[in-house]
Amino acid sequence: MKYNKLFVLLLIALSLFACENSYRDKFDIDTDKLNTRKIEIKAYGKALFEADTTKLKEELLRLQPEFPQFLLADLNDTENVLQIYNFVTDTFLLSLNKQTRKIFPDNKQLEKDLLPLFQHFEHFYPAIPLPQVYTYISGVSHEIPVIAGQNAIAIGLDNYLGSETKAYTQLAIPKYLTFSMQPDFIARDVAAAIYDAYLPPQPKATTILDEMVMAGKKLLFIEALLPQITDEILLSYKPEQLDWAKAHEGEIWAFLVGDQLLYSNNYELFKKLFADGPFTQDFGSEAPARLGEFMGLQLIRSYANNHPNFCIRKLIEAHDSQTILMEARYKPARK
Repeated sequence: MKYNKLFVLLLIALSLFACENSYRDKFDIDTDKLNTRKIEIKAYGKALFEADTTKLKEELLRLQPEFPQFLLADLNDTENVLQIYNFVTDTFLLSLNKQTRKIFPDNKQLEKDLLPLFQHFEHFYPAIPLPQVYTYISGVSHEIPVIAGQNAIAIGLDNYLGSETKAYTQLAIPKYLTFSMQPDFIARDVAAAIYDAYLPPQPKATTILDEMVMAGKKLLFIEALLPQITDEILLSYKPEQLDWAKAHEGEIWAFLVGDQLLYSNNYELFKKLFADGPFTQDFGSEAPARLGEFMGLQLIRSYANNHPNFCIRKLIEAHDSQTILMEARYKPARK
């Protein structure tokens, strides 16, 4: 009888563990059934900076059919050609291009890294055509490092040269932002750009809960496309920041629930919980920024874990934050 009881307890424990991780199983796909076998990333930046500037108009006309999204302007207009000439002869941009070429000599590794992402996207959204992907030199447009739209995605490779890159210091970009300006963050940013550009728009958030749910859904979508992604990359947190957030998860939730702040539309509270920065105000200098996103991810993960038939598409299409909250059964313990 003792052994039977132990066996039953073991089965219960195993079933609970399996349930806790069940949503991740939905992200394990059979790539053999997909059309996407490889992706080709076109290197506009490389082609542009290798163009002969002594005959730039002819070079641009040659490149235009391959890179129409970048060369939409009338190239017979001298002013348009002059703007591009000033761009490719700028000493700062030439230096950026040189650094970029050292880290990304070609797009082969990037194609390998992004292939699983696009395979997962095809699996979950087969009706949406896969966009053509380009790389280019953006002049460090770190606020929008990846641009998506009109069946094309453009990755500004100069936004991923490493957090200690001298150019970022020269531009006075804060350290909390340069942390994610590394090659490991490219796939995450591409997945985020896909979410924003190709999925149906989410309704405008009116409460803290709405914003948390929307943030959590987006982060879980990124995880669905990149199942191997770490929480450090997903949330752009350093290990010690992630540890702090996990250690104080119950306290943060108690703070939000106890004061009924989930239903607040206070602008200052929105900023404290969702704005980027070196830390979150009112929680101490060790508390990472964007704690609202962190909590939203935990809430949505709890929702996914409590739905045996969980589907990422249905989650994205669900807009009732209160229903999601109730069905998530999210109750982190205070330590």
